[in-house]
Amino acid sequence: MYVILCLALLTLTAFQFYLAFLYMPAPTTGWDYQAYASGVQAFDHEQNPYLVENLVPYFPSSLTNSELRFDYPPHTLYFFWLLDFFLVFHYLIIYYVLLIVLLIISTYLIINLDNKPHYLFLITLLLTAFLSIFWNFDTGNAPIIFLFLFSVIFTLWVKGKYWQSSIFMGLSAAFSLFTAPFILLYLVIKRPILDRLRFISLSIGIVGSLFIVDYLINPAYLISYIDMMHGSSSPFLDSGGWNNPTPYLMFKDALSGISPGSMIPVIVISCIYIGLIFYATWKYYLKNNGEFLKVVALIMISVFMVLPRLMPYDFIILVLPLYILFKDCSYRIKALVLAVISVLPFLIWYPPLLGINDDNLPFFLGIYTQTYSLILIFLVVIFQDYLAHASNEAGDGGKKSTGRRHIT
Repeated sequence: MYVILCLALLTLTAFQFYLAFLYMPAPTTGWDYQAYASGVQAFDHEQNPYLVENLVPYFPSSLTNSELRFDYPPHTLYFFWLLDFFLVFHYLIIYYVLLIVLLIISTYLIINLDNKPHYLFLITLLLTAFLSIFWNFDTGNAPIIFLFLFSVIFTLWVKGKYWQSSIFMGLSAAFSLFTAPFILLYLVIKRPILDRLRFISLSIGIVGSLFIVDYLINPAYLISYIDMMHGSSSPFLDSGGWNNPTPYLMFKDALSGISPGSMIPVIVISCIYIGLIFYATWKYYLKNNGEFLKVVALIMISVFMVLPRLMPYDFIILVLPLYILFKDCSYRIKALVLAVISVLPFLIWYPPLLGINDDNLPFFLGIYTQTYSLILIFLVVIFQDYLAHASNEAGDGGKKSTGRRHIT
């Protein structure tokens, strides 16, 4: 039944891609990719890529100005510019090939983190979890690059190469500030506290150095980037729902009818939410301090859950910690995991995709399906760990009791 579930989810994913690309052919597919391509073209013509008017001439006419935005730091322009030597930003299909290559490399690295690979589970996670692989290819965004970088980082951690891993962590955070909070993962690695602080300092130093280089090379680009990040076009001002399914925006939408115009209930609920996440994570850390990979995997999920901005394609990076946490569990637990992160989103996604009226669904369930899955999978991790420890303690108690009766 577990194998059937995995194959069914993979089939649904394939059909999802078929329907999407059948009705949304390029260039309307991959609009984020089109923004990258336009930014590279503007940069190549010595135009400021952070000004929308400079992107318009290079953007497909079938897409609107609301989809025009290059929101990566200035130093990433040089990386994209180098990729363009391989025509990555001339043809969408070449960009997709690049993403597929990174997925294959990431899969290889994750599988080889230990000697107990679970191929079907990882592939199903990778292609079906949170619908994130679909969002990556539909929008043409770049979080698969982050999955690749974190796969490298975890591989280096397993080999004890912490200095090298902190360099990759710094490069990841420099590529997108979205991944910067994950630098805190170095606080729990098994090294003296001074070493941990040095690793963190190195990662932060790489980020800071690249921004300094940006300023020295072209201060106008850096100033425009900073203005965009806190201006009216800031990515942090994205609406909730499908576009930015953070728990905070879900709380805001849920409470909008109860306290219209007031943010106090949202702030209170959000603080309680963050407090519970940190408390549960701390308890997990105390009980599993000897299992480094599992601890750092849960903390990675916890950090992800409290980020102020989440995009639907960002969930792809959770494949790595979820695989580490559940790969050695029973088939029942794995099936439960897939039900939470794959079956639930598909149940919400497919009705409107197939032309079925979904007006009878519960309040705003559809647009926050990834948020529900995220919170539920965290609860599954915590309760599964609690039951596992309770079972072990009961077993140890039984053995000790038997021993005492034997001695008596």
